[in-house]
Amino acid sequence: MDLECDVLVIGAGMAGLVAGTISSNEGVSTILLRKGQSATAYSSGAIDVMGYLPDASEPFSTPSEGLTAVAAMLPLHPYSIVGYSESVQPDTVVDEIVGSARAAISWLKNSLRDTIAPLIGSFDSNISALTVFGTTKPTCLVQETMNSESLQDEDSTLLFAGFAGYPDFNPSAAAKVFLEDRIAIGLPPRKVGRCVLKLAPFGKLYNLSSIEIARHLDHGNSIEELAKQLKPQADKLGATHVAIPPILGIRNALENKKLLEELTGVEVFELLGVPPSVPGLRLQMALEGLFRKGGGRLLAGHEAISYTKNGELLDAVMVRTPRRRMKIKSKATILATGKFIGGGLAGDENGIRETVFDLMTVTGTYHSAGDITPSRFTNRVSITPSSQPVYSCGLTVDPHFRPVQEDGVEWSSNLFAAGSILAGYDYSSEKSGLGVATTTGYIAIRKAMDFLKGVDLK
Repeated sequence: MDLECDVLVIGAGMAGLVAGTISSNEGVSTILLRKGQSATAYSSGAIDVMGYLPDASEPFSTPSEGLTAVAAMLPLHPYSIVGYSESVQPDTVVDEIVGSARAAISWLKNSLRDTIAPLIGSFDSNISALTVFGTTKPTCLVQETMNSESLQDEDSTLLFAGFAGYPDFNPSAAAKVFLEDRIAIGLPPRKVGRCVLKLAPFGKLYNLSSIEIARHLDHGNSIEELAKQLKPQADKLGATHVAIPPILGIRNALENKKLLEELTGVEVFELLGVPPSVPGLRLQMALEGLFRKGGGRLLAGHEAISYTKNGELLDAVMVRTPRRRMKIKSKATILATGKFIGGGLAGDENGIRETVFDLMTVTGTYHSAGDITPSRFTNRVSITPSSQPVYSCGLTVDPHFRPVQEDGVEWSSNLFAAGSILAGYDYSSEKSGLGVATTTGYIAIRKAMDFLKGVDLK
């Protein structure tokens, strides 16, 4: 059975779901293909806009400050491309970039307000979010279950609470790192403790995963049982705040947080964690719910494998499903397949290639990546301030976010790209991943809808 739609979105991560939701909300028939689980579901669940410039050690205090620096120093960064338009005057480029990112982030925050992953924070300041390692990272928005703003009060005392048999969080190590940092910078809290609690999802106390604990806390009287263990530990330390790994629940996390606070008398918040991430899964589920609520059609387990063109227009995409193959005809297509995790890019001894349309790939310095062996474009040290050059590889696009060929001309007039498949930025060192995905998904679908309306994109 073949299908037709106005907009086809390939990829169901942040960029694809933002684009698809906006399209479906405006009454445009939209189909979204999801091959497997997206990188968004494995993320921390926080929305980073711009934290650092490459090789920098001091974070930006606000997203606007970061975007202004990007516009000045990285003219081919995806954020910078937002400001490239014939209608934008040179002296207003920065305002266009900041304004577009602000609009995208505001749309996301407002859209998620009544979902299982509501967000807090402001575009006017970065949050120093606390991680499971006891360190902090700059981010624009966090889920409400991660709200730790009052921790800065002078009389605050923090308790790190871990779980027996849960290897992804060491409360002793986190407490030590955090306290050393607080002493070094002279900020509260100055009293920190740690404890280990016991939960037995499915009757076991070993090799526990975040997902198992979160599902357990979503059911029965498990929050009451947790509170019985936590309250004596908090009272013993005199804790005003309790930091726990991101396991408060999948569908009922905010309700679980409020109940746990009511039962213990202290403020409880989740730390930013490592993959697999429960808050990331919450974010993914919330976004998919928004897309479906708007009338969009999500096809899970469907992979785009080839295409047909009619002149300069992309005509149809061939899709492989678990049981058959099908063709989807669309008037405009958004390519948001991600980088290596999502399978949008693949690399081997022959080079780095785009996997659906075989589009031109480039490095972060905009040289051809088609003949670069990934292993030779990777630092030997896994974690460095400059991160990994291979992360900056991807597609290069025109001011309308259409992938271009070697001659600089768009590959197709009705194909638009968004998210981490774009070249010219490194989300891991910049702390910009979901911010770039949100902003470029927001802009790319606007450009696609202009195309559908007959606006001349030149």
